[in-house]
Amino acid sequence: MIRNWLRKFLIIKQKVLFSVAVVIYSTILFAQEIEVSGVKKIYNDYENRVDYLVMMYGITNNAEISVILPDPSLSVNWYRYPDLQFVSNQNNLSPDDHTGYLAKITGTFNGQPYNKELSVWVVDYKIYQPVLNSLSVPDPQPAGCNQLTLALDAVIPEMYYMTTNGLKYRLVRDFTLHYENLAWNNEWKTVQIEKQLTVDDNTIEVDDPPFKNTYFTLTGDQFASDLNIALPSIQSPLYQAIRVVSKIKTETTVRVETNEGDRPDNVKTLSGSAPLEINFTAVANTPVADFFRWEISSGEAPFIVRTGESHRYTFDKAGTFTVKLIAENNAYCNHTDSVVIKISESAIYAPNVFTPNGDGFNDEFRVAYKSIIEFDCWIFNRWGSKIYHWSDPQKGWDGTYNGKPVHEGAYFYVIKAKGSDGIVYNLKGDINLLRGKEQ
Repeated sequence: MIRNWLRKFLIIKQKVLFSVAVVIYSTILFAQEIEVSGVKKIYNDYENRVDYLVMMYGITNNAEISVILPDPSLSVNWYRYPDLQFVSNQNNLSPDDHTGYLAKITGTFNGQPYNKELSVWVVDYKIYQPVLNSLSVPDPQPAGCNQLTLALDAVIPEMYYMTTNGLKYRLVRDFTLHYENLAWNNEWKTVQIEKQLTVDDNTIEVDDPPFKNTYFTLTGDQFASDLNIALPSIQSPLYQAIRVVSKIKTETTVRVETNEGDRPDNVKTLSGSAPLEINFTAVANTPVADFFRWEISSGEAPFIVRTGESHRYTFDKAGTFTVKLIAENNAYCNHTDSVVIKISESAIYAPNVFTPNGDGFNDEFRVAYKSIIEFDCWIFNRWGSKIYHWSDPQKGWDGTYNGKPVHEGAYFYVIKAKGSDGIVYNLKGDINLLRGKEQ
């Protein structure tokens, strides 16, 4: 019983495999419906208007177009369109340049009536090779800083194709333009640009003019590339760039004191407490860009205007500020970049205990603060005698008087300070000094 079951399974498996093979074979046949001899490129379903655009290079007497039939018993009649003039009842034919053919395939396939039509348009590219003579940049350029028009001296014969109903369409020829440009990746780097573009009226519009001096090189169209035909390329004289671009590079003065809130902790920080000192540098496509104007504002009108490739500014007021860079040149081209700086509102807090015992923790009486631009603090003992004074909020009192440790107990502080937002602080309080071990 097991042997019979296995025999039936193998028979079913063979039938399934045979059916799959037939489907795959039929799919392959139908995917490749025509064959063309010689140097050629076949474009399937070209622009959804013709089934096949056949681009050939040199149509000879031996050139042929054949239909791949799913069954040899099927017959083919060829007609020249759009007038549908009969050409041949053979499976193949010798094509002519700029001619359309309609292959009508009829017969029986897999026991069913079979009718199919294939439209084929043929072009001999060799007759229409472009002749590129020169490429130049007109002077002056009429388009301005962000547009560039190249003048092309060339002969580019027109090619076209037609649909079976007689509609004519131009075959668009896309040429390749090569040049160098700058790309930003934390710094300006030279990159190679390659663009596919259509040539109209012997002019080439470059909608992204380069930021650097470069040569433009134009090479043959996509049909030459698809046919593996190497056409001569042409190169322009050196183009002198006029388009300006610039980025703002910032470097923040980092402060490491632990008692300051919102303190900058890296050189790229663009927010924090005042005073926040930042160095601004223009990273531009010099020498194309040769003039730099800086504006700092907290509203519509700038309150700081400076020139030069770099400048340093200390933000000592709370608020949100915009730093704008305008890079220019004598061709009246410019570019603007900007960064936003956020300075926090002021605050100040005094602790009520500290332990100057040398363990590295809470060894000084220090205030916690943000955006304090003026500061004075006095320490008094219980009899009202001043024993210490300092004016830098980043510093503190280490529990000594004239270099010697004072006794444990209560002391008093008086703080006068001013925030970057204009708030005045007058703080008074007591501070407990605890040592925890003998000094």
